[in-house]
Amino acid sequence: MAAPVGSIRFWKPGTEGPGVGIAEERQSTAEVSSVIYNPHASLSIEQQRQRLPVFKLRNHILYLVENYQTVVIIGETGSGKSTQIPQYLTEAGWAAEGKVVGVTQPRRVAAVSVAGRVAEERGALLGHEVGYCIRFDDCTDPQATRIKFLTDGMLVREMMSDPLLTKYSVLMLDEAHERTLYTDIAIGLLKKVQKKRGDLRLVVASATLDAEKFKTFFNQNETSDPSRDTCAILTVEGRTFPVDVFYTQSPVPDYLKSTVQTVMKIHQSDKEGDILAFLTGQLYQAQLPNLFLYLIHSMGTQCALAHPLRIPGIRYPSL
Repeated sequence: MAAPVGSIRFWKPGTEGPGVGIAEERQSTAEVSSVIYNPHASLSIEQQRQRLPVFKLRNHILYLVENYQTVVIIGETGSGKSTQIPQYLTEAGWAAEGKVVGVTQPRRVAAVSVAGRVAEERGALLGHEVGYCIRFDDCTDPQATRIKFLTDGMLVREMMSDPLLTKYSVLMLDEAHERTLYTDIAIGLLKKVQKKRGDLRLVVASATLDAEKFKTFFNQNETSDPSRDTCAILTVEGRTFPVDVFYTQSPVPDYLKSTVQTVMKIHQSDKEGDILAFLTGQLYQAQLPNLFLYLIHSMGTQCALAHPLRIPGIRYPSL
């Protein structure tokens, strides 16, 4: 057997070579770390793409990218901006002649899962036309990859060796509202790069973002003539699913206990379906399934159909 990734071990001639199992492990990790609800799964890939709200603005997006150095796109969650805009740019020729469309994500799991979805829609093997680059894992082909998903930190690292990012024609900063340390560093450096590279296009995308502040920051128009603006704003309206927001009437003393009670109340009163609970840390994520199991067993047949699950691909601390 091959040694586990990260361990030091001598290779005996005649046994499986080092690194042979890395590709299989990478593929399995990419498969299990994406949790996606798709109400249109029965439709073809092309039909699914056309049902997304962002599809109606495809030509508008391409026009703005062609005529402005920076485009700020505000799109609600589920509008399709993360998966579709990179494909629109590639289909319009922005990845021709060896250029790459880069898309940054603030988290590694997001970079891997979105890359996997886009590769599926393109009918491509992950790591060829569509790839990702995160810390300790570069799943790209320098000759074949045209759409590259990477974390903000990896983009900053690339700028250390290639300050002008010469291989990229368009860079999309997705989920820019997260404002991580690397996100802010990348935003500041990209503004400087654009002054040296007038052909580099930047797309800043987010669900909740102060678009006017970003426009003021990236706009290089020093005159009062709006026709000379170098930054434009576009809003993508609509969701692929309805969203309602409810708030507690007063602060809760125990966040974890309140989460359990709320989930069980929804499970007992609502129709059959899935419930996704967001917690503040991995320790809570490790504790919650055990609390649910205890509660389910204590309630007997009243909660026989409840099955607590953890998101695959994430290492939880042992309790």
